[in-house]
Amino acid sequence: MKLTKFVFIGTIIYLLLFLIDYLVTLFSIDKSGVYKSKLGLEIDMTMNEEELFTTFSLTPQVLITYFTWIIIVCLGFFMIQKLRNRGAQ
Repeated sequence: MKLTKFVFIGTIIYLLLFLIDYLVTLFSIDKSGVYKSKLGLEIDMTMNEEELFTTFSLTPQVLITYFTWIIIVCLGFFMIQKLRNRGAQ
């Protein structure tokens, strides 16, 4: 496999984890306030008897966690390549 394919698969996995984190955070809200998910999504929820206002925003933590994840994926790729090359000799 090529590095670009590993990065693509890593990005898809990150997006799935981000979606799960978003859903867990969203459905755990029970009152008005500002909530922050584990991966950096900020949810500002205002509830009253008649209306529900929700504002979503991204924090710098999203970029930090994404780039950290991609670095881990790249290191995994290089380790697999090194093991394959060692086994081929």
